[in-house]
Amino acid sequence: MNKKVIFIKYGIKQLVLLLAFCVISLYGKDLRNQILCSNQATRDVLVMDVDGDWSKPESILWKWNPEGDPNIPADRLKRFNHIDETKVVNGGKQILVTSSTGGMALVDVETKQSVFTGYPGGSTHSADLLPDGTIITASSTGNFLMVFTRKDGEKTAHKTFKLTFADAHGVVWDKLLGLVWAVGKEAVICCRYNFDVENPQLTIVESFPLKPNPYWGHDLILLEKERKLLMTGRNMLEFDTMTGQYKLFLKRKSVKSISIHPETGEQLVQIPKENYWNDTVTLLNGDRKWTLPGNAKIYKARWFAY
Repeated sequence: MNKKVIFIKYGIKQLVLLLAFCVISLYGKDLRNQILCSNQATRDVLVMDVDGDWSKPESILWKWNPEGDPNIPADRLKRFNHIDETKVVNGGKQILVTSSTGGMALVDVETKQSVFTGYPGGSTHSADLLPDGTIITASSTGNFLMVFTRKDGEKTAHKTFKLTFADAHGVVWDKLLGLVWAVGKEAVICCRYNFDVENPQLTIVESFPLKPNPYWGHDLILLEKERKLLMTGRNMLEFDTMTGQYKLFLKRKSVKSISIHPETGEQLVQIPKENYWNDTVTLLNGDRKWTLPGNAKIYKARWFAY
């Protein structure tokens, strides 16, 4: 075998193993394939051991709280009182956080500090990161999507743009189609972003009405390989991004979050038992469940997978 080929083949393998070792050394246990969730009772964002006993402190593999973040001013802490969205972005290096009290933060996993913050307001429920570093948020009572552009290492928005969208609850970036998808009260929309840092524009390309109407869409995830959106609301729907057709996924309402593991297919959900929260997350088929102690209020739970 050619020496160059051997080096490339085995050199890359060793590099991957080295990176994995560094991650495990840094956090004690690899965060990948663990469970990411928010606890509104404490304002904590947590990565929990999927094989651990959640009643024990050692099951917490990683934690971020805005109160201990030097990049969030004291007068802005209240904007993170009710953390809802927690989303793994940038290959597991960062976590995107939103709060229904109007805050948004992009948190570096290694330093446990925010590298960017924004305050869209209007009950922010979701966000996603675009390839150029732009962040788009969804705010429900405010009825809008908001664009935050970033430039030259700035830790707050360079420019912003607001697009009206009724009861905006979920937003995801589709890298294959180069589109932003969002779900709200009555429709799923796809939008085109112009990638202009100085003059950002987000334009609705097409709107796909939901049934029943109003649907009250809540969570939204993209299954990239299957080219489908999965959403929760008055039931759980599947949307084919290539044909524009809906299909019933499951006749189940009041599901606050769903996360499907990209390798195992396991469906992690948070179904409220009190108001809009639960101290427990479970697999949709009920095979496994995990409970946080101390009257926890979990809003969304995600696989730490990318």
